[in-house]
Amino acid sequence: MSNPFVDQRDLVDGIAVVRIDAAVISVAGADRAAVLNATLSQSLIGLTAGDSREALELDGNGRIVRVLHVLERDTDTLLIVPGARGEDVVAWLDKRIFMEDVTPTDLSDSVAVFGGTRSWGDDVWTDPWPTIQPGGFTYGAETVPRWTYVESVLPADAAPPARVVDGGALDALRAVAGRPGVAEIDELALPHELDWLRTAVHLSKGCYTGQETVAKIHNVGHPPRRLVRLHLDGSDSEFAVAGDPVFLNGELIGVVTTAGNHFEDGPVALARIKRTVPVDAPLLVDRDGHELAANQEVIVPPSAGATAAERLRPNRP
Repeated sequence: MSNPFVDQRDLVDGIAVVRIDAAVISVAGADRAAVLNATLSQSLIGLTAGDSREALELDGNGRIVRVLHVLERDTDTLLIVPGARGEDVVAWLDKRIFMEDVTPTDLSDSVAVFGGTRSWGDDVWTDPWPTIQPGGFTYGAETVPRWTYVESVLPADAAPPARVVDGGALDALRAVAGRPGVAEIDELALPHELDWLRTAVHLSKGCYTGQETVAKIHNVGHPPRRLVRLHLDGSDSEFAVAGDPVFLNGELIGVVTTAGNHFEDGPVALARIKRTVPVDAPLLVDRDGHELAANQEVIVPPSAGATAAERLRPNRP
């Protein structure tokens, strides 16, 4: 059986990878940048071959539908869509193409995606996290732990010369870095509550689906929830898993979305909790009736949003 701590160290050292469950779509045509830019939350105009971006598909209420890792190539744009089916992504894109010169093609069956800290092959998406991208924003003031991550797209019958380890090894690393992923998304998820304005949203670009809600919350509203990092008591060898409820004084205030046992930081998790929960409140995670003490670290603060209201606040220093 594989040792999770060894797997994590090997991932960090670039001698191991994880296989990523993702749709891979090639978007070709002279109008592809304009169509994608008008559809997604990130600015995608002016990309050159090798450029990487992160973007979100939002619904009309600004809620997250899909995460897209965008890699520009010489003759097309590659979309890596974690957790999605290729035919669904192509059908969604087809609905947004009218007379434009844009052709989406599902490559999912002919390629494989491997995640890690080292690049393999020619088609490599480089994660921008945690650097605040042009047009991006973060509500937190805390220093984000170092995070290095890439996704390499290889032919389906090829594999990198590295050890392939269980995807759970990546979960613990991602939790320590506060890096949101597909696991943090539910039917109500907003970019603001997951710190995704940092890398996946351009606040001053033109209109796209959900843009009005994104701007409204950022300027005058607050998201109802916020992402936190939890450090958990593992003294009884009980460890949280995604889906475990989080409580404050007996009240259900959130849910664990990602969890792992980090090789340096110990039991750690990401959780969505109510925005108004005090940042110093000790929390409890219920693991099948076993209570795990949880100390929270702020990723998104309770003050998230309402930046225009804050700028206009009387007597601001």
